[in-house]
Amino acid sequence: MLNKSRYSGVIPSLFLVALAGLIAPTGGWAQESTESAVQNDEKIYKLDYTANFKPAEGIVRMTITVRQPRRLLRGVQISADPARYRMFESNQPIEEIDGTVTWLPSKSGGTLTYQVVLDYERNGDGFDSIMKSGWAVFRGDDLVPPVKTRSVKGAKSKSRLRMTGPEDWSFITAYEKSIKKSDWLIVDWPNRKFDRPIGWMAAGSLGVRWEDIDETRLAIAGPTGQGIRRMDMAAFLRWNLPTLKDIFPVFPHRLLIVSAGDPMWRGGLSGPNSLFIHADRPLISANGTSTLLHELVHVAQPYRAEPGEDWIIESMAEYYSLEIMRRSGTISERRFELGLEQLESWSSEAEKLQADESSGSRTAKGVAVMHALDGELKEVSGGKLSLDDVVRQLCEQRTTISLEKLRQTAEALAGEPLGSLPSKASAY
Repeated sequence: MLNKSRYSGVIPSLFLVALAGLIAPTGGWAQESTESAVQNDEKIYKLDYTANFKPAEGIVRMTITVRQPRRLLRGVQISADPARYRMFESNQPIEEIDGTVTWLPSKSGGTLTYQVVLDYERNGDGFDSIMKSGWAVFRGDDLVPPVKTRSVKGAKSKSRLRMTGPEDWSFITAYEKSIKKSDWLIVDWPNRKFDRPIGWMAAGSLGVRWEDIDETRLAIAGPTGQGIRRMDMAAFLRWNLPTLKDIFPVFPHRLLIVSAGDPMWRGGLSGPNSLFIHADRPLISANGTSTLLHELVHVAQPYRAEPGEDWIIESMAEYYSLEIMRRSGTISERRFELGLEQLESWSSEAEKLQADESSGSRTAKGVAVMHALDGELKEVSGGKLSLDDVVRQLCEQRTTISLEKLRQTAEALAGEPLGSLPSKASAY
């Protein structure tokens, strides 16, 4: 049994001295740094995450164990909402202040335990994480929230995850097993130093449909008895996933689609190598777009929007949810045009494109921009260029996107100024 080691309020002076001695040489706390780490055994520490699901108690008991040959990982700060994360305990020093938990592993490592309440309602409009008596749908981010670390320069984790629960529960993630028939899953994100489990997951009494589509191992999973159309989704992706992958060259070789009914949020949400879609969402909406394809485009996008530029990411995903189905023959040319017309009508509700989180009408307004840019690129190049080429450039750059970045990339390809993109003044 671990001894509870907790500090509140002012940290004792002896602890401050120890803290300074442990972490001062490494600089400031880094938010899940994406710097390349030096790959050698001397700078590898091992991270084990164990999640024990207790539906009768409404909690998940989490354990994080660090094993290291010397003091490589010197401190971990966890952003922990007290309403969801509680009972932090360790034999090493820990401190809790205003929703931030600081843990200092010893030179050989250590163990941190805590409890997670999975239930989390999304803006009062359904849950995006929940645990019922017979199942749970959640993200790895719910088990291990965002962290900042202090470590020796070049140090990197070698991480794995194991989930346990009631005897009749099974578990599914997008991660691969460390070895066949093992309970341990490999958590490896090459561009991160501190690997933590992220992406959509499901647990409990599950139904799972496995498919291999265009060199992607696909699993469509969710609680049994929820009306999940696994076969329909698999067939839909057989028609459309190859086209999507032709446009977006960066796509995971393993993909998990998690679905469930109420009280989950009635929409779609993407994550790394995974996504969630409500069981009642149609594969093709009345306006011809597809929530499933929209979220799959997000999975395929290795870039993110700069503040205020979310419309670019969202509009690109919405435009391609139409365009991919047009190319695959899932919808006709006329249905494609009707979809654009309906989105254009909706876009009249939005005056500007700029927003930290794009609304439906802003996204619709941005779809018209993407369609116009695609058309102009084809026109100036005699059909040799399209929006696809811009997307591929952005995928190679793996950077943040702004209107200016989009303009620079498109005009560099075209070799001349383009008039289809709005000015900053008109967009914002």
